Amino acid sequence: MRPSIWSATLLFALTVLTLILLRPLTPIDETRYVAAAWEMYQGGSALVPHLNGALYAQKPPLLFWLIDLVWLMGGVSTLGARLVAPAFAVAAVALTGLLARRLWPGDPARAARAALILAVSPVFLLFGSTTMFDSILTVATLWAMLAMLWAWRRPDRWTPFLALGAAIALGVYAKGPVILIHVLPVALTAPLWAGRELPAWRWYRGVGLSILTALALVALWLVPALILGGEEYRTEVLWRQSAGRGVSSFAHQRPFWFFLAMLPLFLWPFGWTLPGLRALRPSALAGSAPGRFLSIWFIGTLLAFSLISGKQTHYLLPELPALALLLSGAGSFAPRRPRDLWQALPVFALMLLIVVAASGQLPALRALPFRIPLWAAGLGLVVAAIGIAGFLRLRAGLVALAALPLSAMLGLHFAAQPLLFARYDVNAIARAIQPYDATGIAITDGRYHAQFNFAARLRQPVAQVTDPQAAADWIAGHPDGILLSLDPVPPPGTRPVARFPYRSDTYTLFRPDKAVR
Repeated sequence: MRPSIWSATLLFALTVLTLILLRPLTPIDETRYVAAAWEMYQGGSALVPHLNGALYAQKPPLLFWLIDLVWLMGGVSTLGARLVAPAFAVAAVALTGLLARRLWPGDPARAARAALILAVSPVFLLFGSTTMFDSILTVATLWAMLAMLWAWRRPDRWTPFLALGAAIALGVYAKGPVILIHVLPVALTAPLWAGRELPAWRWYRGVGLSILTALALVALWLVPALILGGEEYRTEVLWRQSAGRGVSSFAHQRPFWFFLAMLPLFLWPFGWTLPGLRALRPSALAGSAPGRFLSIWFIGTLLAFSLISGKQTHYLLPELPALALLLSGAGSFAPRRPRDLWQALPVFALMLLIVVAASGQLPALRALPFRIPLWAAGLGLVVAAIGIAGFLRLRAGLVALAALPLSAMLGLHFAAQPLLFARYDVNAIARAIQPYDATGIAITDGRYHAQFNFAARLRQPVAQVTDPQAAADWIAGHPDGILLSLDPVPPPGTRPVARFPYRSDTYTLFRPDKAVR
C-alpha cells in the first residue's frame, strides 16, 4: 500500500468532515467567528467587522468574507460556514506534498510521505477541522515557502518575490502581521540555508520588494477600514492586536517552555521511532539546503513564539508542514511488531480516559449531571482498538503508524460526541431566545462572546447587563424581553422559565414578572 499526495489529501478531507459532524459548532471561538460573519452578512460593514453590535478588531475580515461568500452562493447554513476554514487545511496537505516535490524533485515518494504524516497529525486534524484562522495562515505560509524556493532558484527574477508579497498579504488578511513570524526566519536567513550561490544583496532587495507588495495589497483593505472604524478601531488594530500582543499578551499567557513541552505531541507517532529520530539529527539537517531551510522554518518560529508571552497550541499550526517534511526523510518505516506497542501509549492512555470518564470517576465530569453513555464509550474504544490492530497488522510501516493518530482522534470524537452535543451545542438556547429578538434579549455574563447570535439568527445585539442595577433597569424597559444568567437566583422582578446546560455551567432564562403572569 503506497500512499500518494492525493490519497493523503482525500484521507484528511474525509476525516475532517467526520470530525465536524461529530461535534457541534463549539463556543466560544467557533461561535464567535461565525457570529461576526453573520453580522457582516446581515448588512454590517464589510471592511470593519462587528460582533454583537460592537467593533471587532481582534481579527482581520478574510474568514468572515469567505463564509459570507459561501452563504451568498448556497444559502445560510452552519455546515457551509464550518467547511470554509477546513478547506484551507485540506489545501495545506496538498501544498505540503507539492513543497516536498520542490525540495526533493528526484524523490516523489517523499512527497507522499510528507503529505500523509501531516494528514494524520492529531494537532493538525483537531485544529484543521475547526472554524479558526490558522488553517488559512498555514496556506499563506506554505505559499510563502514555495515562493522563496522559487526565488532561490531564480533570484534574478522579480516574479517569485511578488508571489512572496502576495503570500504575506494573504497571511495578514487571514490573521494579521503574525504571518511575519512564520515567514521572516526563513526569508532573513536565506544566505545561511541556500549556500554561497545566492547573491545576498539581490535576495534582500527582493525581500524588500515582497514587503512593499504585501503592504500595498493590505492597504486596499486596511486604509479605508482605519478611516471608517475611527480612533477606537485604529488603536486596536495598530497597537493592541499587533505590537501589544507581542510585548505583553493580554490573553493565553504561558511559560517560555510551553511549546517545547508540546513537541512530543507534535512528533507523535513518527518522531517516536528510531527512523524518525534519525531524520531529525542535526547532522542530517545541516548537510543540505532543504534540511537547513526546514530547520530554520520550524525552530526559528518556535523560538520566536516562545519569546512571546501569549501562547496557544494552534499558533504553531503553520509549522507542522515543516515538521512533516523533516520526518518524511525517515524513508520507509519498518513493519510494526508487538514489542513496538509502546509507540501506541497515547492510544492506550486515551482508552483508559474513556473508561474512566464513562464510569463517572473523572473529577472534571463528576460534578456534571451527565456521563458518557456506554454505547459511545464502547464505540470510541472499538475505533481505538482498530487503530492498534492496524498498527500491528499492516505491512507498510508508514501506513501502520498513521493508523494510531487517526484512530485516536476518531475514537475520542465518537466517545465524546454525546457530551459535546449535551454541553456545548448552543442550538437549544438559541431556539429559546430567538422569538425575543425584536422585544429584547439581555445577558448578565460579562464574558459574552456572541455565542448565541448566529445560532438564533439574531438581528439585534444582545444587551450585556453585568450589575444588579443595570439588570433592573433593563427589565423595567423591556417588559416583553428575556434575560439570560449563569446565576440561578432570579433578579428582582423576574422569575425563571427555563434552564439549559452550557459547558460546565447552566444558563437560566428569566422573564419579567408581568410578562409571566
